[in-house]
Amino acid sequence: IRKQYDALKSAIPKKVKIFYAIKANPNPSVCSFLRSLGAGAEIASSGELYVALKVGFEGKDIVYNGPGKTDEDIQYAIKSDVHLINVESLDELHRLNAIAKNEHRPVKVCVRVNPIQGVKKVKMQTGGGSQKLGIDEEQIETVVKTALSLNWIELQGIHVYVGSQILDEGVLLESIDNTLQIAGQMAKQFGLPLKCLNFGGGLGVPYNESEPKFDVENFGQGLTTLIHKASLLFDLSDTQFILEPGRFLVSDAGIFLTKVISVKESRGKKYAIVDGGINHAFLPIRMNKKYPTAIANKMNWPNENTTTIGGPLCTSMDVFTNEVELPHVELNDIISIFNSGAYGFSASLLYFLSAPMPAEVIVQNGQHFLARRRGKKEDFLSNCELTFRF
Repeated sequence: IRKQYDALKSAIPKKVKIFYAIKANPNPSVCSFLRSLGAGAEIASSGELYVALKVGFEGKDIVYNGPGKTDEDIQYAIKSDVHLINVESLDELHRLNAIAKNEHRPVKVCVRVNPIQGVKKVKMQTGGGSQKLGIDEEQIETVVKTALSLNWIELQGIHVYVGSQILDEGVLLESIDNTLQIAGQMAKQFGLPLKCLNFGGGLGVPYNESEPKFDVENFGQGLTTLIHKASLLFDLSDTQFILEPGRFLVSDAGIFLTKVISVKESRGKKYAIVDGGINHAFLPIRMNKKYPTAIANKMNWPNENTTTIGGPLCTSMDVFTNEVELPHVELNDIISIFNSGAYGFSASLLYFLSAPMPAEVIVQNGQHFLARRRGKKEDFLSNCELTFRF
């Protein structure tokens, strides 16, 4: 995590602040570590705000995204003095103003823009075309006029986030160039000082050997050039620039470890059934059926045959890898699923079949400690009330 953060931080201009997207891995120990490195926090729910505050982030270091903020969410964010709230609809803007008035606290906002110009080579598109996310670029004028007319709203700038898992830095730079153009036009039209430009996240990581690594150095050089070019056209001297990486910072640091509990053959194919699957590590299963895999207790053994790694759940979806090359697989071997540090625990189907939840362990400088205890079967009734028996 430190290596990824330092590489990104050293490559980008000093005026660009990194806000860690907590959704990628909300484990408090991970969040606390990134705070210690100097990152801010990007949140998308009251739960993530609670985690951010608990691990030591101050309100001034938190930005709040998301298209479905409730009144309670907004009130909690305003009371917590979050740095920015990114507005995703006109009615949300009016609700923000009303709640800020009730709390007697002006709220700083950026308008999340869904640009006309989308991007290619993106796994999950969140900008361009018709989207539930953000406000269409054609509607910016109406939204900005409304924001400027509201007494408890302090408009800071715009936020654009076009997609996640972008591996080509040129694609992301193209989006940022477009963001700067949109912001510049808005600033000129309304005589508005741009106090914040949020470029979103989207920095990707390779999930198999055929995918390229995101080139941080080229991205940093390109970002520097784009900001300099834009500053010649309009004033960016007091502008704060924001990046919201999540997966890029934590994915490669995580390894999912699961034990072989059965070895079998089915019509010529070998299967190793393990004790954790789609309920514990959803993303490795979702992203690629040739996911980086090894046997932890046989790292230096030669590969002998192909094996399919399947989880314990009663569904055919619960398969990590199709016929991966591995050493001889035996009962009690520990299978390592690499690149599992992002969207593992938090994005998994943790209640599927009521299987115990996995422990989470932090390793630093050769030392390890338990960051989340292993689940127990009793946990599944912890929030239930057995008030009626048949």
